[in-house]
Amino acid sequence: MPTLTLIDGSGFIFRAYHALPPLTTTRGQPTNAVYGFTTMLLKALRERAPTHVALVFDAARTTFRHEIDPGYKASRPEAPDDLRSQFPLVRDVARALRVPVIEEPHVEADDVIGTLACRAREQGWDVVVVTGDKDFAQLVDGKVTLYDPMAEASGRGGWTGPAEVEKKLGIKPEQVVDYMAILGDKIDDVPGIPGVGEVTAAALVKRFGTIEAMLARPDEIPQAVSRGGEKLKEKIVAAEDRIRMNKQLVALRCDLALPFAPDAFGRQPPDDPKVRALFSELEFSRLLKDLPAPPPTARAERPEVLRDRAALDAAVAALRAAGRAGIRPILGGPAPRTDPLVGVALGGGGRAYYLPLGHRYLGAPAGLSREEAREGLRALVEAEDVVKDAHDVKAALHAFAGLGLAWRGPGLDTELASRLLLPTRREHALADVARERISCELPRDPSGGDAARKSERTAVEGVEVERVAEWAAPCAAVLPDLAAVLERALEEERLGVLYREVERPLVAVIFEMERAGIAVDRGAMEGMSAEFGKAMEDLEARIHAAAGHPFNVASTRELAQVLFTELELPVVKRLKTGPSTDVDVLEKLAEQHPLPRLVLEHRALAKLKGTYVDALPLLVDPADGRIHTTFHQAGAATGRLSSTDPNLQNIPIRTELSRRIRRAFVAPEGRWLVSADYSQIELRILAHYSKDPALVAAFENREDVHTRTAAETFGVAPDAVTPDMRRIAKVLNFGIAYGLSAFGLSQRLDLPASEAQGIIDRYFTRYAGVRRYIEQAIEDARKNGESRTLYGRVRAMPEIGSRNPALRNAAERTAINTPIQGTAADIVKVAMVRVHEALARERLEARLLLQVHDELVLEVPEREVEPVEALVRREMVGAAKLDVPLEVELGHGRSWAEAH
Repeated sequence: MPTLTLIDGSGFIFRAYHALPPLTTTRGQPTNAVYGFTTMLLKALRERAPTHVALVFDAARTTFRHEIDPGYKASRPEAPDDLRSQFPLVRDVARALRVPVIEEPHVEADDVIGTLACRAREQGWDVVVVTGDKDFAQLVDGKVTLYDPMAEASGRGGWTGPAEVEKKLGIKPEQVVDYMAILGDKIDDVPGIPGVGEVTAAALVKRFGTIEAMLARPDEIPQAVSRGGEKLKEKIVAAEDRIRMNKQLVALRCDLALPFAPDAFGRQPPDDPKVRALFSELEFSRLLKDLPAPPPTARAERPEVLRDRAALDAAVAALRAAGRAGIRPILGGPAPRTDPLVGVALGGGGRAYYLPLGHRYLGAPAGLSREEAREGLRALVEAEDVVKDAHDVKAALHAFAGLGLAWRGPGLDTELASRLLLPTRREHALADVARERISCELPRDPSGGDAARKSERTAVEGVEVERVAEWAAPCAAVLPDLAAVLERALEEERLGVLYREVERPLVAVIFEMERAGIAVDRGAMEGMSAEFGKAMEDLEARIHAAAGHPFNVASTRELAQVLFTELELPVVKRLKTGPSTDVDVLEKLAEQHPLPRLVLEHRALAKLKGTYVDALPLLVDPADGRIHTTFHQAGAATGRLSSTDPNLQNIPIRTELSRRIRRAFVAPEGRWLVSADYSQIELRILAHYSKDPALVAAFENREDVHTRTAAETFGVAPDAVTPDMRRIAKVLNFGIAYGLSAFGLSQRLDLPASEAQGIIDRYFTRYAGVRRYIEQAIEDARKNGESRTLYGRVRAMPEIGSRNPALRNAAERTAINTPIQGTAADIVKVAMVRVHEALARERLEARLLLQVHDELVLEVPEREVEPVEALVRREMVGAAKLDVPLEVELGHGRSWAEAH
């Protein structure tokens, strides 16, 4: 079934108005709300590419809810004049884009959305409600999800399904109405029970299920909460009528007699002349290029199933003659390195093919043997003269390596290209990208999943070969057309060089690293597990002795009882659920009592044991005794690599205990691990961008930059810098580039806010170039709506002009650190490519294993340690030309800890 997308138009208008600074045309017409609305609407149309869509607006200020309660929304002010004048323009935009608009009298837009969503859900449709309003959580289920483009853009997660509702509110979506009836809604002037917050409301709903059950059994109310139960019971009994009325007010209507069926809202192409004329009138020149594509269409190619070697040879010959082919390996699971290749989809030159390999239907093998398939595919997969496009080339490299083939030749990685173009977008499934970029609607996968939002992998075991072919073959055939469009987009967005010279060559490097893995001493890990377990038992005994009785150390609630009620220690920070017992709180309390310090040690051991010591041995591949992580090269907006299964980026190093974990990562007999770590790379990039003479001089003269900063900031000679001064300078150096405020510095260093502000002021007096860089970075982002790295990597900054101080400040901090952190990530990637290529060029056996932050880890034969270290230093130092020299710290040893 298709998906109906319902857009909360009224919510969009008001959010846009408050998010953007005042904007007017040269004729004086206010446009900030209509501009923000149009931007969000185009984003929803472009990135979600809905097949059926409708905009819903409030038709009148007074609705049936005012008859229930005249005080409903009574305190809400009239719309300001500069906003009211934009309402007609918003509707003009919707008409020009040919997005259906619905406005129903006497009900709110929320009720219209509720009715249409329920109606579509009953007919088997999926529904997406585009909104930032939490009230819609009551509609969420397996068929209805919420999407908030502003939340997604700010990194807070844009999608809300049942799991997200339960995680955020602590209740199920079907309980939201009762929850809101108890809690009330201040924005809509729906009063809740006095003194009842979110935690208590959720506890009551969990206990009773509905307000009717709660009101019918008031004597059980005290049992639902930990304290104050009798007073709460009195409040609820006294507010019975109010609570029942609240439920009527907060429940969305799903039964309106609307004359619409879901399929009435099929997506229409925009009225291009009207759009261009309107955008020109409103002076929205930048939005013209963001106009949505026409409605998507299906591929015309008829899938052909290749059941014998002759058919495969003919298909390969046709694709070679076409000169460009799309290839999509079909795997038996989500892990490309280890899961079997069960089929290959091929397409290009107007043809689409599917080669079944490993999946079976009705118990019979379907397709060629793996040996026949390997030899038949070799002329295409290993051909240097055929352009081959894939959506996730690294996965294709793994898939064909498992078949005994080496992927060679040019071609575009369409997923990687899409991620570079839209780095803050979470999903880049092929179906989404094809719909968005070339208006092509691909079939749904045969397992019944949604390829537009879920994993690219699908289970085809037991699915009829023809059904798999109908899905997979068009996915391959679309790739050459999609690649051509993405190549043009990369050039237009000035990302072509970054893709060709950094990201695409890096794919092969990461592939080799994932295949190599790193050896682990399981015996050492098991020994640590037993040792850490015994140490935790000893600590727990000491904690119980300090408390005077046993309690569950892992329970924050029981710990709070011991600390603040029994030991009467001061409450440092309070949360909604009670006094905080986080790390910062325990550090402060440790100055007054020994128990908090013991708890901190216990927590640290528990984390090391559970996250690493116990978990890592389970991930060792029994075939080679090595751990093989999966690297993601474009998942972070900054461009930094990340890793999963396991995440080796977060293995700690600061304490002796955590360094012991790195000692368990070892080199095999006759080999060494070499660690190469960029020294203070982000500070060097800051010096490059800021051109600050003092900062540049510190690096050119190879001074201790933190000592230099301390001397400059505190006005003393370098030899008079105390350890405390250097510690403050180090926090400044690393924090300033991330928008460190006086409040932040005071919290980190436990200083009065006025003293912290004085330190920052002195820093900027001495490092005026850094201040200029910060001001210029924010100004550039505000003017361009984006920030770029030295290599051109782009990150959009839509919230940089927001009226919301929190969003605006966060965007400003991002504008400051994106060029620094992003450029550092780019340099590390360039270094990885250079090192990999130099090792191959000089025919050395050494190989890259890991990349962690600014560090590269290699496995090197003993005889090659010296030449490899020289090669690595040369290639890493030469990875970028900055105004200050790059430096690399090198070491080698039998373990990762010894090498670092």
